[in-house]
Amino acid sequence: MNLWLRLIAFLLGLPFRPKLALPDCVSSRTYRVLPSDLDINMHMTNSRYPAFVDIQQLDLFIRTGMMRAALQRGWRPMLLASKIRFRRELKALRRFRVETRIRWWSDTAGIFEHRFITRGRDGSDIIAAVMLGKGCFYAPKEKRFVPFAEMLTALGLPAMGPPEPTAEILAFMQAEEELRLAT
Repeated sequence: MNLWLRLIAFLLGLPFRPKLALPDCVSSRTYRVLPSDLDINMHMTNSRYPAFVDIQQLDLFIRTGMMRAALQRGWRPMLLASKIRFRRELKALRRFRVETRIRWWSDTAGIFEHRFITRGRDGSDIIAAVMLGKGCFYAPKEKRFVPFAEMLTALGLPAMGPPEPTAEILAFMQAEEELRLAT
């Protein structure tokens, strides 16, 4: 139930949040670990992380205009692959924020980074988890993946190439490709 309440709170607050400009924007939102988020180890259960990512990805899509452009054209967002690395636990009632950004893109897919960040005792940021996701927009009527350049055009933005992929993005893409070939 609390995920529905968080989604409703997100939707109610959306009109008051500023627009984001691609490609270098960051969607950021603060949350608190609730008792219903806990597992037997009394820290946030691993299944909650993707749920928070869903809200953040939706925030990024809406505030950049990608969702409006996609819905007008009948395109649907899809998650193709993801990988998460847990670094620190998030205990009950701990505040944390999720930062979502597009890190890289190919012809038809984007690599999204989601950082779960909390505060240390000294007030410094501590990364609790990092998730990379490969996503795209799919045009079901045409049965095709939408090229990133086409999304940029739909947003009224000029065509642009992706940034250089970092080592972790290359490793993620390699692991995703190997798993795709194995299954």
